Amino acid sequence: MKLYQIISVSLLAAAIASCGGEINPALEKLNARRDSLKEIRSDVDEQLAEIEEQIAKIDSTVDRKLVTTITPESGTFKHYFEVYGSVQSDKAAMIYAESNGAVRQISVTEGQEVLKGQVLITQDGDILDRNLAELQTQLDLASTLFEKQDKLWKQNIGSEVQYLEAKNRKEGVENQVATLKEQRGRSVVRAPFDGVVDKIYPKIGELVGMQSPMVRLVNLDKLYVTADVSERYVNQLAEGDSVSIIVNRKDTLKSTISRIGKFINPNNRSFEVRVDLKTDLASLRPNSLVALKINDLTEQQAVYLPSSVVMQDGKGADYVFVATNAGGDEMKVEKRPIKSGISYQGKTVVVSGLKADEKIIDKGSRTVRDGDKIEITSI
Repeated sequence: MKLYQIISVSLLAAAIASCGGEINPALEKLNARRDSLKEIRSDVDEQLAEIEEQIAKIDSTVDRKLVTTITPESGTFKHYFEVYGSVQSDKAAMIYAESNGAVRQISVTEGQEVLKGQVLITQDGDILDRNLAELQTQLDLASTLFEKQDKLWKQNIGSEVQYLEAKNRKEGVENQVATLKEQRGRSVVRAPFDGVVDKIYPKIGELVGMQSPMVRLVNLDKLYVTADVSERYVNQLAEGDSVSIIVNRKDTLKSTISRIGKFINPNNRSFEVRVDLKTDLASLRPNSLVALKINDLTEQQAVYLPSSVVMQDGKGADYVFVATNAGGDEMKVEKRPIKSGISYQGKTVVVSGLKADEKIIDKGSRTVRDGDKIEITSI
């Protein structure tokens, strides 16, 4: 290097002399000083680089960032969506009056358990009773006349017309009696099924008309939940899919879809699903509001990570930082592009780009870059 510089200076001086110029002593001194300093700086840079390399080999803490790592989870991954549903019962009925009349007797109390066919409320039926008694008298007479006419007819006495008139009169009155008895029976309100009397509406002596509410009767033995589900899930659900029923945000019941509706509601673009309740949880009542977590997707051999370690670059591509071996005991960061799938409850499925045994940087992933040297800690 020195020889090269001396030759360069000599050639420059010779060129100047050949041109008839004169060398400025001060300029020549400054040029020499500058060249000397450049040479010294070059030597120092080379020595510093060598020292830095030796320090890096000896001091393992230099330029190494502390991180923690996790390994991807593998196994069955289930995705759920949540909708609200209403508890229903096929045996929760409002019983109405079928005839007009005042309430004569209330035979049960609210909260009482009753059996199918048991009398609940009796309405006034005096007028019907009097009409029935009058018709019964007419029936007795018609029956007597028919019996006599029948005996005569069998003895070939009398005409056929007389026999048929007696028979028709008797049968007509019998039909009237049967109709009146049916009307009289409607003034007695009976339980249509076993259950509990939840509410009694009229008071004794109160006049009620047809279709007036009389009793609300409830049976809690076979409850179920109905919910409206968006039509986007119509091809993703099937009868038998698992469902978690959340009651009052604390009790969770397990069940399955028992029926899927075949009709899309045009008003809200939804279809109905039914979930049978297989429990006698005391807090459940008809029309109770519950939340349904319905399993719409299941992957049997999935690889998934905490969603917090999955990042995106400026183009929207997903990636994670993987801890890889840099030689010896050293570890470094590798930026690994991945293809992610569905996410649920803070977990994201990795479709491709990772193996189940790789170390994914968790804590510290926001402070490292591709190629950084790292030290893995358990803190």
